[in-house]
Amino acid sequence: MSESNIGKDGLDELIKTVTEKLERYKFTKIAHSGEMVGYTKEGAGYDGLSALFTVPEKSFEMLDQQLKSRIVPLSDHFGYTAPSEGKFEIAVRRIGRIGRLFDPMLRSLPSAGKVQCKHSSGHPLPSLDPQEYNKSRLSKGMVGKIHVADPEETGCIELSWASPCGVLWGLPNGRNYDFDRVGANSFRAMLTLKIELEDPGDPSRFEERCLGLVNAFLYEMSVRNGISFEPVRQAEYYSNSPRSPRVRTEASVRFPETRIQPEIAELFFFAGGARENPSLSFLSYYQILEYFFPYAVRREVIRRVRKEISDPRFNKSADDSILKILAAAEVAVSASEAKQIATLIDNSVRAELLEEFFTNGSWADHFTSKGPISSVEPINLKNSQKSLPSQVADRIYRIRNRIVHAKDDPKYADVRVLLPKSREAYALGPDIALLKFLAEEVVLDSQV
Repeated sequence: MSESNIGKDGLDELIKTVTEKLERYKFTKIAHSGEMVGYTKEGAGYDGLSALFTVPEKSFEMLDQQLKSRIVPLSDHFGYTAPSEGKFEIAVRRIGRIGRLFDPMLRSLPSAGKVQCKHSSGHPLPSLDPQEYNKSRLSKGMVGKIHVADPEETGCIELSWASPCGVLWGLPNGRNYDFDRVGANSFRAMLTLKIELEDPGDPSRFEERCLGLVNAFLYEMSVRNGISFEPVRQAEYYSNSPRSPRVRTEASVRFPETRIQPEIAELFFFAGGARENPSLSFLSYYQILEYFFPYAVRREVIRRVRKEISDPRFNKSADDSILKILAAAEVAVSASEAKQIATLIDNSVRAELLEEFFTNGSWADHFTSKGPISSVEPINLKNSQKSLPSQVADRIYRIRNRIVHAKDDPKYADVRVLLPKSREAYALGPDIALLKFLAEEVVLDSQV
């Protein structure tokens, strides 16, 4: 965007006017330094730090124009809608290319067909190219954009740098502690997917309708063009999941005494490193428990059989005695997976430490019926009808099923699938901590 001709006094007045509008949306202006204006927003922060939204002062005429429409934040993603104007914008990022917000291949991708819209002839959608505001050494126009229009002239879609509102309702592009040092002369932006529809239809369904177009557009670009993007969800950055309590650690390192199977080691390391994919981390720790299912069930069967044959009343010539042994042995083949988990926990996890996990952890309401994970067993230490190992087993088994089973599986018709980028997925932290604790206990038990 070219330099504004309104002068410094006019620009200061415009920034003041726009700031008053933004205050209605819980934004607070904290700084105006260099060529950038910094805002914080109520409720926006991560890693214990306040998030900063930095907007170039030269973009305020564009921002003022956008704010003439009522802005509605997206429900689960970074972005916004202006339903009355048929406008939608959502933050997206490249999959598998860390640090590359925009792939050079996009510059050479032409739009299919020759369909034109009003944005093709002198009325472009608002977009802030960071190269323009950062005095970048890179040549202007290197990034470009993709703009496609519906052949039936019902709307258009564009992949380009975020607009001013896309920045403010997008992923924070700074931290308030370093604004004066860095932010005043630096502008970072994300890519967004913008949609404009001639007939927005029902305002209450507008976001849902646009998300359908987003999913279809990004899917086709991945399949047809080999370039994959994904929408960015708020839960990934603004998770309210309670933090795991600090565990007791030793001050010295020792020569290893633990025998660890290579499969278990790989799963343990992978689970610990999969922090950005909570569902995968959960499943990896769960697989460690699965590895020991046969061991736990076999040990339980041996215990039961040994108990039967040690009974002074046991008579190897009596059918009843033999049937009792067969019934004990049937546990190995008839036990459900939930029962196998409960058996493993009951036999391998120290009861006092399991109870301590729930009483000493800073879990708030996570493991109660008020917790963020639906359709799972709440944990009640005072439950006299069901043992704690059984409660834990049912809970982690239900979560596992919600992750791995498709929603149209008739066996799990009453349970919603737990999607990997959902708010529930990013609230799994305490359950992952529980599984990690169980895995450590089971590995320890296998040593004796």
